[in-house]
Amino acid sequence: LTNVSPTAEPLELATAVEQAIVFFRKQPGSLSDEQIAGLGVLWGKAVSQATGWTWAQLLEGETRLTCLVAQDHAHVCAPLAFVREQLEATTPCTALVLFNIIREGNLPPAKMEELVFAG
Repeated sequence: LTNVSPTAEPLELATAVEQAIVFFRKQPGSLSDEQIAGLGVLWGKAVSQATGWTWAQLLEGETRLTCLVAQDHAHVCAPLAFVREQLEATTPCTALVLFNIIREGNLPPAKMEELVFAG
């Protein structure tokens, strides 16, 4: 993402990540695990900057997920896993759609002490 400024606005950053996902889908296997994680971190940075969601690690069994958690702790998303899934998917890319849903707060309601995954 060499064409994106380090001071880019969250929407600009999320848009650039989506464009990268669409581009690299046409070249399967061209990104290393580190590069995929980097795209996930950039998408997560855009979400965090737009919403105030904070980074956390969640343990699910023996699996450790790097996530963003909403301020009310009702919703969570896993940017690194989400971007990897987007790169491997054959359906249209939804990175920008999910960014906008989270940014606008259009998430399903969560019950008391329930954590709802977005994405």
